[in-house]
Amino acid sequence: MSRIPQDELTTLKAATAVKTVAEGAVAELEEMSVAHAINTAANTGAYEVVYSKPISAALKTKLAGQGYVLSSPSPIARVGDEVIISWKDAE
Repeated sequence: MSRIPQDELTTLKAATAVKTVAEGAVAELEEMSVAHAINTAANTGAYEVVYSKPISAALKTKLAGQGYVLSSPSPIARVGDEVIISWKDAE
């Protein structure tokens, strides 16, 4: 489901509908945040970026499907806290 349109923000909706919107918004904002980090790093000539927030399994799958390599920055990093996103081996 897409976001609630501006003209419907004062209309009470079913909780299930609003929950679906919220879940979609979280996924969309997460992807936008990762894309911003990747694109900003690429604009500086980098081939990888350390992303310091957890990334959902769905977004990890999408990134891998687009040729990105995901790895942990350190053996002492807590799993899921940080991930290195690399595109240096992309063809």
